[in-house]
Amino acid sequence: MIPRLDLDFSGRRATPPAGGIILLCVAAVLLLASGARLWHAHAENDRAQAQLEAVRQQTMASRHVVKAPLTPAARLAEKQSQSVLRELTVPWQDLFSIVEDYPDHDVALIGIDQNPAQSQIRITAEAKNFDAMIAYLKYLQSSVLLREAVLNDHLIETNVPGKPVRFQITAVWRKS
Repeated sequence: MIPRLDLDFSGRRATPPAGGIILLCVAAVLLLASGARLWHAHAENDRAQAQLEAVRQQTMASRHVVKAPLTPAARLAEKQSQSVLRELTVPWQDLFSIVEDYPDHDVALIGIDQNPAQSQIRITAEAKNFDAMIAYLKYLQSSVLLREAVLNDHLIETNVPGKPVRFQITAVWRKS
């Protein structure tokens, strides 16, 4: 037979051992200490974030510093560099091809001068006659790259056989 089991639910409870109570107290103290450390870490993080924001503001302010006025030497150097840049950006290849590729062969080019500051070229040429000069001027005016091609000066050379016309045309090139 099976022995009878006697369960007493109303009996007196056993007292927890002293080691368990001590362990519970140590755990509570450690929990309070880690909570305090977490609170200090959050405060330190907030202080570091405020410092970082102050450094960012200072950096942004230093980036937007008002430039000191240029000295005369610096202004001259800047003006010279702008002049060199304008000369380097002249579309010479296209200008030469337009000026030299005139289909009629009754105009001879004598010289081409430039003024990059105003995007101008001055063409000095000699035409067989007055009509050839006007035809060349119209040819330049119809060019896509040149605009405002105007006749500045002309001279009919009466002492040369055939009486050629020497003339100057100023034209402005379009900037790309």
